[in-house]
Amino acid sequence: MTKNKNYSCNVSDIFICARCGYCCHGETTVSLDEDDQQRMADKLGMTNEEVKKNFWRVTGSIVQMKTIDGHCIFYSEESGCTVHEGRPWRCGQWPLHPSILSDENNLATIRESCPGINKTISYQEFCEILGRLIKDRNKMVF
Repeated sequence: MTKNKNYSCNVSDIFICARCGYCCHGETTVSLDEDDQQRMADKLGMTNEEVKKNFWRVTGSIVQMKTIDGHCIFYSEESGCTVHEGRPWRCGQWPLHPSILSDENNLATIRESCPGINKTISYQEFCEILGRLIKDRNKMVF
């Protein structure tokens, strides 16, 4: 890390969500673990079976949110994620994925698509902050 910059290791040093919804688009979504499934059902005020029937795509033991019109079923143009408080932890992690730490190209790709990523600090500085955040948090939800 550059010695003349003193980062406090806050998420906001490297990322501030712009709620643009870019990460919600695509033909696939993240997998939901059991905690994600329960949190989502609680947020929706439904049973897991009701949520499964209406909103999840289940393939074997893999549970994901359905996609419609090229985006996650819970994405709304007007309000972004409609289950934000009940979203999967992997959605809360994105775009600060640990793969950034092992390949500078991963950060470059994410910087191109995510307006919330800090574009002014070096890869080394970014990784130092992200590495500390990962070490300090269990499932790293932001």
